[in-house]
Amino acid sequence: MLKIGILSPFPPEKDGIAIYSDNILRGLKENKKHIVTIGRKASNSDYRINFKSFRLKRDLKKIIKKEKLDLLNIQYVPTLFGKYTLNYNLIRALDQNIPVIVTLHEVHYSTKGLRNKILALIEKNIIKKAKKIIVHTPKQQEFLQRKYRTKKIITIYHGLRLNNIPKRKNKKNILCFGMISKGKGIPYLIRAMKYLPDYSLTIAGGFVDKEVKQEILTSLNRSKAKIKTSFRWIDEKEKERLYKEANIVVLPHTWAPYQSGILHNSVAWSLPVVVTRTGALYEMVERFGFGEVVPSRNPKALAQGIKKVFKNYDHYKKGLETYRKEANWPKIADEHMKLFKKFSR
Repeated sequence: MLKIGILSPFPPEKDGIAIYSDNILRGLKENKKHIVTIGRKASNSDYRINFKSFRLKRDLKKIIKKEKLDLLNIQYVPTLFGKYTLNYNLIRALDQNIPVIVTLHEVHYSTKGLRNKILALIEKNIIKKAKKIIVHTPKQQEFLQRKYRTKKIITIYHGLRLNNIPKRKNKKNILCFGMISKGKGIPYLIRAMKYLPDYSLTIAGGFVDKEVKQEILTSLNRSKAKIKTSFRWIDEKEKERLYKEANIVVLPHTWAPYQSGILHNSVAWSLPVVVTRTGALYEMVERFGFGEVVPSRNPKALAQGIKKVFKNYDHYKKGLETYRKEANWPKIADEHMKLFKKFSR
């Protein structure tokens, strides 16, 4: 039987990629016993190694040999493998004697600015060395195939749980959820609330840096809108309560080269969304029609999108139902396994 190594953070790490990988494992069910998990120090995994070390290639080689792995899947975002090493340790580690498949959780459409140029260069090297690349949207696949003239790219949707849909009260409750960083655009949503006097907003999640925290606290002090906050890591029980009480989820991002776990949680709870036309964030919303897409950095446009969703609330049900069928975790895990079997030695 095929034996697969997965390199990724795993719970109890408080990390979106850890949650993603854990859901893949849950979806694999009977195949789970043939998976070897390789995580970081805080992960509950079979092996724990330092992802940012220049010994990463050697450490992986030892595990591959000991476990007799047939294939290695790496869950990738740049920050996991070291900001100051420019991910060179990972690029070296892709040279193994078994096929390596990399899941790119970020695809960088823009090369403006030094940061994006560096990220694009890393991306190029990963695509060159990996046997296959998984992305989460067809547009990401088309972009990478065109840019790098490669046929290595395959789309597998992000994945979501099929939660039981609660009976919701007909209220105007907006939820903005997730770890809070500069690119999440929260101040624009706070400003949008001045156009929504009959609505209430809940912002929940922990801060990534102090600068963002101060900016948001200042915006909240200036706002007279109905806004509740919970600035901390939200556990699964509290997350469930928040999604059940919400009527809509808003993602006002200004930078998003990824598919969002929060977006997929919203679909899992059958909640329509308003998202900004930023990076890859909006692509599945537009493709399946389960929400509204608005310009980024525009409070008035956010408010108009929110009003439109509430005015035509039932319109988005079909898109939500369709995407729930296409992207549930058991189906997504099965697609991973079919791909892995094609490239086993």
